[in-house]
Amino acid sequence: MHTTPNIIADLIADLCGSDESLRIQASFALGVLGEPAVAPLTQLLETPSSELRKRAAWVLGVIGAPALPALLALAESPDQTLRIEALRVLGVVGEARALKQLLVGLTDPDPRVAARAARAIGKLGDPRAYHPLLTALRHPSPDVRYEACRALADLHVLDAVPVLREMVTSDTTTTTWGASVAETAGRAAAELVSGAVTPDRDEHFARASAILRQQQQLGPE
Repeated sequence: MHTTPNIIADLIADLCGSDESLRIQASFALGVLGEPAVAPLTQLLETPSSELRKRAAWVLGVIGAPALPALLALAESPDQTLRIEALRVLGVVGEARALKQLLVGLTDPDPRVAARAARAIGKLGDPRAYHPLLTALRHPSPDVRYEACRALADLHVLDAVPVLREMVTSDTTTTTWGASVAETAGRAAAELVSGAVTPDRDEHFARASAILRQQQQLGPE
């Protein structure tokens, strides 16, 4: 199959459309196309529609490493919405090369960006992020502290258990959506002790990624 700008433009139009069947087909096709589809998909991350941003982010996550340079650039955007979306996808892509940018995001003055960076770091699961996440537990925003607790559980570093247990008694705050930071810290500590940490992955996304990567290896018939 020859990739042309018209083919990609048509698929992007289907991805933005109201027909669910066409949207699904376009998502898979753009994921298979890979790098040529990265630029128009990253442009979609700038749209005001959160639904369109989620669709574009999902496909970029499927594309994976070829999308990394564009995502790293977006993570430095002055637009906080773009920074959040870029960090979201970087966590899904799961590339160790993204860690530096995620750690920068963890110190972002906007707590929404910092919280998203903490969540993405957890998905990455790189133990090098342990000490920055400990620092994030002292962030003034409960949302960031909540995500830092979850991320520490995903890092599988048992040294975090005493700190998390201390938060159970010392942090009485709740997130902007009403979740208890103390309860989250307690669950994270318990998961670390039991070794029963379950990665926060979307099973449908994982299956789709596997199918698409297999198709890319096989190539067009």
